[in-house]
Amino acid sequence: MSLPLLIGLFLALPLAAGAWVRFKTTDPLHVKLLLAFSGAFLLGVTVLHMLPELYERGSHAVGLWVLGGFMLQVVLEFFSQGIEHGHVHVHHDARGAHRALPMLTLASLFIHSFTEGMPFADPRVGGDTAFVAGVLLHKLPMAIALATVLQRSGVGTARSWATLALFALAAPLGILFGHLFGTQMGEDFLTAALALAIGMLLHISTTIIFESTPDHRFNARRFITVLAGALLAILTGH
Repeated sequence: MSLPLLIGLFLALPLAAGAWVRFKTTDPLHVKLLLAFSGAFLLGVTVLHMLPELYERGSHAVGLWVLGGFMLQVVLEFFSQGIEHGHVHVHHDARGAHRALPMLTLASLFIHSFTEGMPFADPRVGGDTAFVAGVLLHKLPMAIALATVLQRSGVGTARSWATLALFALAAPLGILFGHLFGTQMGEDFLTAALALAIGMLLHISTTIIFESTPDHRFNARRFITVLAGALLAILTGH
């Protein structure tokens, strides 16, 4: 997949999600099912496609970078409050009134998307349609959750769109950053970037799947959705 097309996809999808939330009513159940499907598909693609490719590159530090990405996402979620996996938390001031999205939350989401975008500068990663689709599917409910938080917080239209635009730019900027430094520093940089992103995605996808069965109660619809996502990931590997 060409670099301009990748950048366009990662830029357009969050803005499209924001427009959907702004002008349409979003069914929370549908968003949860989309989350469950995307989490299972992303986990399957990561484990079946990307991890084997990553370790085939032979870098001794790959495992450390994967673990580092996992831990980085743990830290980021302290500030994002789980928007990456569809959580919607509206913030209030001391009087109970809605207030704007905290800057630390937006910064956390920006860092997440920027880091996630870097490995797509590698043609091997950008050319893996299944992995691109998995990450885009993950970003869709993430953008819906962010747009919903902004809408419920009573943020003005201009500020809401500016926030969504900043979030949408994060991944394309990450891709451009990866392209620039990958060209200068070589394959080791792009391998580390991919390992870091995979660690983050492993954390997010497993969290989504665990949260698809709250209180450990069996939900047939969500279970079938998770199985469908995993099956699709398996089929794309053949």
